[in-house]
Amino acid sequence: GTSREDGTFRYRTSSQALLTSLLLTRNFAMKVLVLLLTVAVAFAIKRFDGEQVLRIIPQNEGQVEQLAKLEMTDTGLDFWRRPSSVFRPVDIRVPKDLSSYVQTLLDSTSMQYTVMIDDVQQLINNQTSGSITNEFDFDQYNSYEDINAQLQEFADKYPSLTTHITIGNSFENREINAIRVGSAGTDKPAIFLEGQIHAREWIVSATLFYNIKFLLEGYGNVDRITKVMDSVDFYFLPITNPDGYVYTRTENRMWRKTRSGPIDDCYGVDPNRNWDDHFGAPGASPNPCSDTYHGPEAFSEPETKALSNWILNNTGSVNIKSYLAVHSFSQMWMSPYGWTEDLPEDFSDLDSLGKMVVDAIKEVHGLTFEHGSIARVIYITSGDSADWAYSKAGIKYSYAIELRDTGRHGFLLPPEEIRPSGEEFFAGLLVVAELLAGPAGFST
Repeated sequence: GTSREDGTFRYRTSSQALLTSLLLTRNFAMKVLVLLLTVAVAFAIKRFDGEQVLRIIPQNEGQVEQLAKLEMTDTGLDFWRRPSSVFRPVDIRVPKDLSSYVQTLLDSTSMQYTVMIDDVQQLINNQTSGSITNEFDFDQYNSYEDINAQLQEFADKYPSLTTHITIGNSFENREINAIRVGSAGTDKPAIFLEGQIHAREWIVSATLFYNIKFLLEGYGNVDRITKVMDSVDFYFLPITNPDGYVYTRTENRMWRKTRSGPIDDCYGVDPNRNWDDHFGAPGASPNPCSDTYHGPEAFSEPETKALSNWILNNTGSVNIKSYLAVHSFSQMWMSPYGWTEDLPEDFSDLDSLGKMVVDAIKEVHGLTFEHGSIARVIYITSGDSADWAYSKAGIKYSYAIELRDTGRHGFLLPPEEIRPSGEEFFAGLLVVAELLAGPAGFST
């Protein structure tokens, strides 16, 4: 009987322990669930369900002025392509709560429009539905952490062809990392590629990573690439605005600016209006809530300050002959100036190279890129990096580039377009590099 009692006793004790354990586990699980739900609500990423992107093609100067006024006065509207001139498309993302207001406004002014994107959220879902891994994937849009890890991996794998560089730190103290790509040599002409200064232009860093990959894997295997890398150095800065990029992945996919502030309860500065070249002139906004806010002063942002300092401080050791400010979207390869439609004295050389580049791009996947000066091709812009690089840093072959497409997906290109974008941009990059290299860089 004792053993039975002991057995029963043991059985009961085990049952109670199990029950207690289950209750504790369940209680813990509930707490975790509540915590996760709280975090999810606190950090819920902004959704864009049912939001549309409308395209308006202004038919006269009056309509251009009306659209420009609308952009200046209504910061709730997101202008993907800004008003510039008659017959130039203007693309506007319209939040659902402003939809009827915009429809009424367009009807009352007799402006015709077409729907370019019917549901913004659907395109965002398409961009982010790839496999979630902790590994870098060239055919997906990668996290800031994975991007930094991949830059370091390039440097570790190709030590004789690369140098890892930290240019500075962002407002939220994230590293701004770059990589030099090229074979050993002294006083080689260099191309500096500034990527993703605007946070939401995800295709830019993805395109630049493919270009780093093409160069490193092609060296010693592809004659044209080998000759170019023996003659020219490439400095790739995939993400100039890391705080903004992280914010597009965790909070608001459509965020453009930095994350400094707040000023007047609004965060961020447009880092491509923050450079010390015609700062605060037309083409930038004094309104802190605007997407084109130029900031309280030139180089107020740690990101633009760090990059400009690096460029100027390294002019002795780094022979930068070309500065490529890479953006999306619209398919353009543009030279200075942005602040005026007047043309710089080097325009003939700049536009001649621009034409060679867009011809090379078209041969790859058939896409047509426009070329010309920034102000004449897209719109007036002040305090931008390409103008600064040309006028203040003395880098002749400075360009502002807009990658694919022309509005079908806009900032929300599906991942399957990453490699094609990389391929066509690489064709253009090689043309620039061969011009800088001179006869030594051309493959015969």
